[in-house]
Amino acid sequence: MPFDGFVMNIAVQSLSEKIIGNNIRNIYLDNKVIYFSFDKGDLKISLHPNYSHISFTERIVKEPEKHSFVELLRSRIRGGKITEIITNGYERTMIMRIKKIDEIGQRHDYEIYVDIMGKHSNMILVEDGSIVDAYKRIETRFRNIYPGEKFVLFGTEKLKIEDVDYQLLCGLVESFQNKNKKITEFIYSTLQGFSKQTAEELLFRADLDDKPLSEILPSEIEKLFAGLSAISEELKRKNIYLYYENNIPSDLSAFRIHKYKDIKSCDDIIRCINEYFSHLETKDKLNQKRAQLLSIVNSRISSHEEILQQLEKERAECLEADKYRKYGELIKAYSYQIPHGVDSIELVDWETNDAIDVPLEPHLSPIENSVKYFKLYNKMKKKAEGLSERVEILERELAYLKQLQNTIENAENLVELEEIEEEMIENDLIKLKHSKKKSHSIPVKSEPRKYTYNGFIIYVGRNNRQNDELVKKSTEHDIWLHVQGMPGAHVVIKTNGKSVDEDVLFYAARLAAYFSKGKYSTKVPVDYTYIKYVKKPRGFKPGLVLYSNFKTLFVTPIEIT
Repeated sequence: MPFDGFVMNIAVQSLSEKIIGNNIRNIYLDNKVIYFSFDKGDLKISLHPNYSHISFTERIVKEPEKHSFVELLRSRIRGGKITEIITNGYERTMIMRIKKIDEIGQRHDYEIYVDIMGKHSNMILVEDGSIVDAYKRIETRFRNIYPGEKFVLFGTEKLKIEDVDYQLLCGLVESFQNKNKKITEFIYSTLQGFSKQTAEELLFRADLDDKPLSEILPSEIEKLFAGLSAISEELKRKNIYLYYENNIPSDLSAFRIHKYKDIKSCDDIIRCINEYFSHLETKDKLNQKRAQLLSIVNSRISSHEEILQQLEKERAECLEADKYRKYGELIKAYSYQIPHGVDSIELVDWETNDAIDVPLEPHLSPIENSVKYFKLYNKMKKKAEGLSERVEILERELAYLKQLQNTIENAENLVELEEIEEEMIENDLIKLKHSKKKSHSIPVKSEPRKYTYNGFIIYVGRNNRQNDELVKKSTEHDIWLHVQGMPGAHVVIKTNGKSVDEDVLFYAARLAAYFSKGKYSTKVPVDYTYIKYVKKPRGFKPGLVLYSNFKTLFVTPIEIT
């Protein structure tokens, strides 16, 4: 976990300089993040399971959520002064002490305990050793977190790194009960602050393999202690390291992790923490929004496919309409030969000379039987026409939904997903109350992806609105590309009247293949034609067009990192 006990200890020391002696102006909640507002910013305590951490930020809460615990905090500690903020050694518990004089002049000394432990993160308000309340009321085998219960700090027998000397380390190795455990597990089970990853870094510095503790040699314990001492010295610098992968923050630590190459040593600890967790929060929100929109679209696709399957079954049944017409014609032609009251008769089809067994209603005359079959034929023929219209409409709707599905899967940021969400609202895929529709209307903010190749500019639509705009705003001699027979982005080569060579066409085709359902395939068919041959009939859903005079390229999707 990036926000381990070492990082938390350094972060809290940095935060203490910002808030000790200041009064709490207000308290807010937004998406499992509690903000304590001060004159110069907010103490941010994230209890979100995917990015729990503590930091300091500018005020960003626009629409705070209601929560009984937050309301209690406001009533008890708003206006109170922060007197101390510390951690429980290198454990992931922060303790914040607050002095408050209430409305009748009585002094209160509160403590807030914050556990930053992923899905087990919590905040507990304590006065005089008793729990006032908690963000999450829970009962475990270690302690009960309920109002009125005596507060018990989460116990630990682990030692702080600076308290361990060589003799003590030897004793810890000797007394460790399960010596079949690996050395890394011994480290994070015995010493505060260590995680599996930081324990692996200690082994790297000691030049040791992660083997069972029973196999460790005295000389290797010396190496382990040397590595431990080096880390202890590094922690005294109170520094934070931020690591990157493809220019994106990927990890955070309080001492150097040597497996990472792209590294930034942070002069501003809080800024680096915010940089890392802002990316993590944005990524989490992006994944949540993507999953939410895909769930709606996938549900509609599944529903439409079931309906289409049923309609095709009914349409297949209607193919028997010609059989009923033939029955009617045969009965009418041979009516004089058909005795009254029989339930079937064998008649010869004069077109094929085949004998056909024709079912009859015994209580009807031959002519009445003939009329019945003609009526049934006309009814089924009319039904077949109606079914064909419905199938055509549903297939077009299904094509739109699958195109929408592709744009959601390829969206790279929240702005793009919000634009897609707006499109879904406009097309009644998402139902909103009337009062909320206006607030959800957002201007289009993103731009199509832009590539330059051999002197040509190539645009790739990020969503259906952009796909339509690309077609609408391009000139007739610009070249339009799209994967054949599957959802994908519209791609346009801006020609500016110049001839486009095969190399450019193949590059644009590979882009079209990448931003489509065929991105993981090979030999993806991509159609291309001039924009003048691309039409959008009235009533077509966003992103759907008809095109003609096209040629097809078979390409492998381009690799985009």
